[in-house]
Parts: sequence; structure tokens; C-alpha cells
Amino acid sequence: MPRIELSFSTSTVALILFVIIVGLLAFAFYRYTLPPVTRFRRLLLAVLRTAALSLMLLLLFEPLARLIFTSTQPPVVAVLIDNSKSMRIIDRTGNRAEQLAGLLLNDPANVVPPAAELRAYTFSPQWKVHDLHGKDSLRLDGDATDISSALHALTQERDQYNIQAAILITDGNYNSGPNPLYEAEQLGFPLFTVGLGDSAEQKDLLITKVLANEIVYSETPTSIDVTVKSSGFGGERAEVTLLEGGREVHRSGLTLEPGTREYQVQLTYTPEEPGMKKLTVVVSTLPGELTTQNNRRTLYVRVLKSKLRVVLLAGTPGPDMSVIRQTFAEDKNIDVHSFTQRTPAGFYEGQLPSPVIDSADCLVLVGFPTAATTDASLEMVRVALVQNLLPVLFIAGRTVDNGRLRAVLPVLPFTPVTGSSLEQYVSAQPSDAQRDNPIIAVGSSQGSDAWLRLPPIFKTEFVYRARAEATVLAFTKVQNIVLTDPLVLTRNVNRQRSIAVLGYGLWRWRLMTQGDPKTQNLLSSFLANSIRWLTTREDNRPVRVVPSKESYMQGEPVDLLGQVYDASAQPVDNAQLHVLLRHGESEVETLLRPMGNGRYEASVDGLEEGDYVYRAVARSDGLLFGEDNGKFSIGEVNLEFQDTRMNAALLRELAYRTGGRYLAISDFKDLGGILGTLSSFSPRELSRTKEIEIWNWQYTLAVIILLLALEWFIRKRSGML
Repeated sequence: MPRIELSFSTSTVALILFVIIVGLLAFAFYRYTLPPVTRFRRLLLAVLRTAALSLMLLLLFEPLARLIFTSTQPPVVAVLIDNSKSMRIIDRTGNRAEQLAGLLLNDPANVVPPAAELRAYTFSPQWKVHDLHGKDSLRLDGDATDISSALHALTQERDQYNIQAAILITDGNYNSGPNPLYEAEQLGFPLFTVGLGDSAEQKDLLITKVLANEIVYSETPTSIDVTVKSSGFGGERAEVTLLEGGREVHRSGLTLEPGTREYQVQLTYTPEEPGMKKLTVVVSTLPGELTTQNNRRTLYVRVLKSKLRVVLLAGTPGPDMSVIRQTFAEDKNIDVHSFTQRTPAGFYEGQLPSPVIDSADCLVLVGFPTAATTDASLEMVRVALVQNLLPVLFIAGRTVDNGRLRAVLPVLPFTPVTGSSLEQYVSAQPSDAQRDNPIIAVGSSQGSDAWLRLPPIFKTEFVYRARAEATVLAFTKVQNIVLTDPLVLTRNVNRQRSIAVLGYGLWRWRLMTQGDPKTQNLLSSFLANSIRWLTTREDNRPVRVVPSKESYMQGEPVDLLGQVYDASAQPVDNAQLHVLLRHGESEVETLLRPMGNGRYEASVDGLEEGDYVYRAVARSDGLLFGEDNGKFSIGEVNLEFQDTRMNAALLRELAYRTGGRYLAISDFKDLGGILGTLSSFSPRELSRTKEIEIWNWQYTLAVIILLLALEWFIRKRSGML
């Protein structure tokens, strides 16, 4: 039964005094009645009025009732059980799964003091309560071991369940989350660790690391560096194979030396066509290996076109044209075709063929067009830029004819205003707002400040104004005075990109900067960054669904991220975005939930190992917004088999820092006696209080009304007014 305490906002003595006065007045009022009634009825009426008036008076004193419930909570011993795949390993000490089953079969409740309770949990990546006496068995299928998160979760449980000691049963190989030593120090009670497995190096051959570029180019060889670790072998021959799909791409052999060693193997991959490619590295299986589940690694690479086709059109022969062409030629990822205008018409390299323009990824205009440019050539360039939306890099020159330039002005980031053809020296002053822009950043510690060290170039006194939608990367500076005239600017509108340099003499940025490591590569970096930005295609799909990564471990949830846009490129929040996942003959469908601003997401659990393709469809009220598709894989080599030794050193340190003890399996039966010696191992009393505001209690008013109504009813039946 709860203990009840009653308190008032003012003096209790005053309340009692007022109640006595009210009672006396009520009895005095009913001492004589008309018509006369029995003494019992007069007494009953006086009591009813006294009770009603006392309750009304009580409300003014704001009474508060406290119900105090107390209980005793016994001490709890928590058992943390490693549920990861490494607990299935069979090594020289035996089968870890059988060892774990043996510990649990003997009922850990037998090793805790009689007055204590036992509460069990399992952990791998996930943490959950486990019923030791239930029908659910341990699956030992976790794809990672996160001891730190398990200890942190135990800290949250500590106060609720009076946990005063914990038992950690694991092999100690954490491969997810931070080092668990910090969380162990926050427990506030001793942790007893039980190690399963052999702490010695196991006989095994495995792949520990694979390094490759995420982006490679078709028809261009790229290296894939593989680290192979061997232990317990000597003199055997192993093969490391690179597969694309089921096709062997490259193979390399190595001879294993005695002891534990790591070997660096370099494989070569030459992709044949662009796209996302799945590669698998496999090391051969040898007799006597601890496990073969760490003999392969999977990776994805994005293959781009081998070379970007750049067409360079120069208004006249000159150093700018030569230096820019040479700079492009030095870039292995650019294939440059140059044409130089001659007078009165044509090009020195011959006729400008239409297929060359049509197959180009980017146009570079250096002092082009000129007065000598024919209408046919200008129309070919205009169609490529204005109609076909080919990106363009424009570099000014004295030979540019502003009248003929108007044919391509709609795609350029500037408009000519007025001025003369007189030359002046100018320098580049990077815009403060664009200092981190990747086009002008040179990848050094100085960043865009290196532009301030460049020699001046030439610019006519003709005035150019930046378009409203353009971005100015650098302004014109004349004799240390920064003008508002743009020098380098960009434009990105309606899937058409352009860059303009409104000065010329860029050869000075290369030839006159040699010997200065801060600026000698600036021109080549600027041109390479410009071509890369110009040729990067924006994703204009109305529906986009991508997995959070291309490869997942088995058992790991697959996170899908989606975006939906309407025809005007505005985000859509009310779409039904369905995704169908297909693996062989099996299919799984899921609906992505809206997150606002056109974003959607979903997490899919329980997918089996293999390669998956998916198709996403977005609809709203029967209207189809679009579709998307992609692929990912499940079953990447598991972290649990990268280090198969029992980490006894960590388990000892965890026990030491918490005041616990490291136990071998054979010592597990002694744990009860150890726990019984702990001075802090005792029950605790819990107290819970419930407050009732009687003055604000809905039933108080009902009681007052009931008392007054009953008094009125008796008076009415007695004929009293």
C-alpha cells in the first residue's frame, strides 16, 4: 500500500480553525427548524452542510496529496553475448559456437549470487535483449562486432535495472565503432570478460586491402593494389586473380614464405567501355585454411570515356594558340584537334569538317571568330553551341570580330558594350566569393592566391559586361587598381556551360612562370579544370534513386535515397516512389517515404547475398514523373574474418579498467563466488511518487454538488424552505 502525505499552500491550523467554525455555524443553523423535524434529520443536514462548506473552504487552501510507492530492486548481472559470425570459427581451441553454447547451456544464472537477477543481451552491429530460457537460439550471423556500442547501451540500462556487474562473452575482435576502452570506463561497475578462441595467429590466407581509383578511363590501363596476408604457410604457391563479372582480367602469382607476412600484389585493369563496373579480387584457396570467406574482395569503379575530344579554333597563328594546344596535348585524357584561321578564308589545317565539330565534347575559341571567318564555318560553330548546347571555352584576342561574335553571344557569359582596340596590361584579381571555385583553385596551399603572382596579360579597352546569370571568377586589375570589369567568368544555364577569358597573352602565364613552383603549373591546371567543369553533365533526370553505397555486407540494411522533380525542375513531395529490387528470381518491392523538399528514403533489411538490380517508378495521382534504375551488391567480404585471433589483450584491459577480471572458459564456474565478494553487490530501494492536486481534481466539485443536492433533497422532503 502506498504511503499518503497531504499538504496545503497555507497554514493547516488555520484550515482546521475555519472548518470548526463552519461546523459550529451549520449546527447552530439547524438547531431549530420550521417545520420541526427529527433530531437525526437535523444532525444529518448539519453534517451535509458542514462537509460541503469544508470542501469549498479546502479548495482555497490548494490541498496536494502525495502517494509514495516503495519497492526493493535486486542487483542485476548483465550478460553480453557476441552474436557475430566470428563466433562460428573453428580454431585450435575448438568450435567457438559450441564453447558459447556450453557456457549458456550450464545456465549463467548458476554463477550469480542467489539474491541477484540475470539479464542477457546479444550484440554485433545490433543490440537487443536475449531470453536465455526462451526458444530463440543464437544465430551468430552478425556482420561486425561493435563492443563500444554494446557497453554504451549497457550504461543506459544501468539505472533502470540496477545493473551492478556485467559479463562479456566474446572473442574481443571489435571491427566496428571506436575503441571500447573509453565506454568501459563509463560503466561504473566491474566488467568480467570471457574470451573464446585462440589468441595465436591462425593458419590462413586472406585479402586485407584493395586500393583502386574510383574513376578510371576506358582503354586506359589502371593499377589495382592488393595486400595479401598469409600465416602458417611456407613454400606454397598462391594465385591472385582479378575478375570483371565472371571474366578473368589479370592474374598474378606469389610464393608464400614461412611465418606471418603481407605481400603487395599489383594487378592491371583496362576497361573496355564506360559505365559502373564491378570487380572481384580472389586469392586461391589452400588446404588447411581457417576460413575461405576472406579470400575475396569486391570493389566498384566508374569508367569514363578514355579521352575528351576538344576542338580548338584559333583566329590567327600565335603564341596563345601554340601554348594552349601544347597544354591540351600534354593531358593524357584530352584528344585535341586544332584549326587556325587564315586570311582571306579557310584554315591552315584544311577545311573544317562538320563531323569533327559534331563529335567534339568541347569547343575552345582562341581569338575566334575573325573578320576572315566564313559564314559556313561560323554557322557550323553557331549550331554546335546554340542548338546542340556544346560547352565552350572562349579566350579573347585582338583578332576577334565583335560583329561576327554576335552569332554565338547567346551562350557566352558576357556581352560587348563599347570601347576601342587599344591594348593595356591587366592582371587577374580572383573574386573573394569564388576563391574556392574548383576552376581557379590550383590545388596548392596558396589556392587562388597564386593568381596574384601571375605576370600581366593583354586586354583591349573594349568594355564587356557580365550577364545577369554569369559568375565572375576574376576581375580586371590595372596597376593594382581592381576594376569592376570581369576578366574570367562562367555561365551555366539550361544545360549549356561556357567559360570566357576576356584577355589574351595567356602564353605569359606559362612561359614567364617557369621556376616558380607556385605558378608554373597554374595555366595547365586552369585549362584542365575548365574542360572538366565544361564537360561534366548535370543530372537532369526527374527521378533519381541511388543506394548509399554500391556494396553492402551480408545482413547490413540497404539504404535507398531518392529525389523526384516535376517538368519545371521543382521538387515533388507527394509522389509515390516505388522501388522493385530483383535478384535472380526473387523480387522485393518497397515504397520510399517522403522526407520533404522532393527527397525520399527507405531502408531494406533481410536481403540475401548477391547482385541486385532495381527499378524505381514515381507517380502522383496517376501521373508518371519518371523512372530510374541501378544496381548494388550484397555479400562483400565480411569484417569478421579479417582478424580471426581472440584479442585477449583487449579483454584483459577492459576487465582491469573496470575492476573486473578476465576469465578463461574453465574459470567461468567460479564467477559466482567472485561476485559474492563485491561490497557493492546489494539490492536498492526504489521510491515512486504520484501527486494529486485535490483542489484541481475533477471529482472534488462533483462531491460538493452531490452534498448540496442531497441537503436540498432532504429539506424539500421535510417541507423546509
